Amino acid sequence: MFFFYLLFALFPFSYPKKGGTLSPIGMKQRGFASWYAETGHLGKRFVKEHRFTAAHRTLPFGTYVEVQNLKNQKKVLVCIDDRGPFVRGRIIDLSKPAAEKLQMVDAGIVPVELKVVKYPSY
Repeated sequence: MFFFYLLFALFPFSYPKKGGTLSPIGMKQRGFASWYAETGHLGKRFVKEHRFTAAHRTLPFGTYVEVQNLKNQKKVLVCIDDRGPFVRGRIIDLSKPAAEKLQMVDAGIVPVELKVVKYPSY
């Protein structure tokens, strides 16, 4: 009996914490993407429009996602910093620079695959 007490005292077991989250790095999702251009006060553009950002309904802000256009296989890395899209069938809204890199500006909506690359650690 003393042996087990000593064993547990020297090598304590740790149990997973309740409510812990699993990191979804590598998670993939397929659907349709659209792009947006934001206008600010008096028709001036926000600085945000010049960055590779995107809107997603559920991924936390600060998540980095690789978006691949399934029509031409072009890829872009974007940071989630907004919520949306709120249109059925669409899974992500991309900033205009990201859409230009994927060559989807003229099409407006294209099939894409998302892959989570970096998940925020807060």
